[in-house]
Amino acid sequence: MKRIAPVQGLTLFFLIGLVALTLLFHRQIPLWRSLLLNYFILLGLLFVFKWSSDQKVARKAGTFLYRFSPIIFVISIYESLGNLIQHLQPDIDLWLLRIDIALFGVEPTLWIQKWIVPWLTDILSLAYFSYYFIPVVLAVVLYLKHRMTEFDRAMFVLVFGYYVSFIGYILFPAVGPRYAITHLFSVPLEGSFITDFVRDTLNALEHNQRDCMPSGHTQIVLMVLWMAYRYEKLLFYVLFPIICGLILSTVYLRYHYVIDLLVGGGLAIGCTLIGHRLYEWWVLRISPEPQSGIS
Repeated sequence: MKRIAPVQGLTLFFLIGLVALTLLFHRQIPLWRSLLLNYFILLGLLFVFKWSSDQKVARKAGTFLYRFSPIIFVISIYESLGNLIQHLQPDIDLWLLRIDIALFGVEPTLWIQKWIVPWLTDILSLAYFSYYFIPVVLAVVLYLKHRMTEFDRAMFVLVFGYYVSFIGYILFPAVGPRYAITHLFSVPLEGSFITDFVRDTLNALEHNQRDCMPSGHTQIVLMVLWMAYRYEKLLFYVLFPIICGLILSTVYLRYHYVIDLLVGGGLAIGCTLIGHRLYEWWVLRISPEPQSGIS
């Protein structure tokens, strides 16, 4: 553990937890063998990236891959949850619907139908799609500016936030209004080819459909926004309007209940505060010495 970067150690522990969960509930999971194989491949890949970063011949390329490899692990783990979550417990969409109605007196995704127009649907579809690039933009900016201390810290905090949201998906499975109450919508979400492209692309790429509670979109982009404000003010001002549109889009496009956003916002605050402290503790207690190839 002293020779592995904190963010990779975080991934190591999360993968071990997923292996244990898969073994514990394997009788309920049809593809449990494939899941285990997938997780063991990711564990092996974790150490391959570490090994490549230590090789003097390819240290520069290996270090680059090692630093950005959390992106690969977050995506791979998220996709794997599609074969896991649905077999553990029933969806809780009905409870989330009841909470939203209790809070607002109406179901927000039904109420917002009166504001649906094609041009706004296109804009908010692009805003929603930007979620998949916003964290990467922060990481790339810090990396290109050679701010490696901030890069390592930001990467750790964001990965911590992703894994906490994944735990939420496992504990509180929900498919969202677009599936749970599709029969109640009277106004279609129509736009141009932009909306169709975003919708079709996400439907094709996202194997895990039970990623509603908490709203990872809200949680992660708020964490990015906070770190952008702290490390790169110009990036903060560029991202701020995009992120506002993104958060609105989660309800407008019927992906989330409002309670998902509220919980996601709370987790953004908690994960940011805890993530920074956990990173400092990890560096001081577990990895007190500079890492070979990643310092």
